[in-house]
Amino acid sequence: MDYIRSFLGTTAFVLAVVLAFILHTLIHRQSPRPRPRPLNSSPLTLLPPEIIQHIASFLRPSAAASFASTCLFVRLTMGTPYLRALRASRIESFELLGLLLADAPNDPATNLPSRLICAHCRRLIPLYRGCGDSATPACREAWDLSRKYIESSFLPPVFHTAMAMHRQGRPSDALLAHITPTTSTSYHSDNWITSQHRARYHIATTGSLLLRRQITCILPYLVDGSNHRLHTQFCRHIGGQTKLISDAVSLVQSEARRGTRRSLSEFYLCIRCHTVVLLGARKFRGRGIGLFVTWWRDLGDGWANDEKWEKLTRPALTAQSGTRVKVTYNYMDVIKAFEEGNSDYIDFDGVWSPTDRKELLRLSPYKIGAGK
Repeated sequence: MDYIRSFLGTTAFVLAVVLAFILHTLIHRQSPRPRPRPLNSSPLTLLPPEIIQHIASFLRPSAAASFASTCLFVRLTMGTPYLRALRASRIESFELLGLLLADAPNDPATNLPSRLICAHCRRLIPLYRGCGDSATPACREAWDLSRKYIESSFLPPVFHTAMAMHRQGRPSDALLAHITPTTSTSYHSDNWITSQHRARYHIATTGSLLLRRQITCILPYLVDGSNHRLHTQFCRHIGGQTKLISDAVSLVQSEARRGTRRSLSEFYLCIRCHTVVLLGARKFRGRGIGLFVTWWRDLGDGWANDEKWEKLTRPALTAQSGTRVKVTYNYMDVIKAFEEGNSDYIDFDGVWSPTDRKELLRLSPYKIGAGK
């Protein structure tokens, strides 16, 4: 006991106690070990998709499948290259792409999906990059035809993705707004014509995407009393140069010039793709003749085997050029679906907002005594 009491009072014991206290404090003050980052935020997500696919090409099929399941980014990148090896049909490939799309959440800031479905390349593509140089010839042709004959801002991958999201019960309004152009109004000083272009998309209760396009022009009176021509192409098959429509354009201008009321044409229908066209005209005092052109189109439901898309992009037979546009049946179906019950009396004023009307009149020059 005397030996223990003598040891407790030594300097060595005091130093041992202090050292133990310091070690205990350091141990408890150490920050906890950082948790590993989740797979969805791993450095793999920073690599281009081509490198991801190149890495997988060195792996055996079983290892490549395991690699594809590591995180959502790799799964989206790796999920589609094996479709051809599986010999999946076009419909089966489209359904698989839709399931992969459902796994990808929308960007919370923009409410837009990070990937789009390319039905022609049979893969998911980045939203802002598209198919790029690896696009198939069918993909390039679909882009060119849609921009030329549907709408300049229309994108087939956005169309297929929006319709797939609609079938899944996910909101697709933000994605459709992504391809909806803003109303543009311009005055052309070389021919004194003021024109306005508008386009709107709407998903009908039938599950089809509908498009309504409008062109409104204020045309000056020509010295020789003739009428202006319309050069607009409504679809791949009919346009302002088609005889029945060309005659109707002249007729509504003549009736508006002679009378005090507006003139409204019949409905005209493309029997190939069922595009419906309506023409109208009225006087604008001090400005000239207002020409109103509205056409509605059913773009289909976005399935891979949708026949409506084929009808929109397939050229018409030249033998039918004289009998293509006169309305004979069901011409109000697409209009009723778009206007949602407000189609009992369709007139150009009814589909023209006050804001657009004010902007068109603001840019149109006013001449005292013109257009009486």
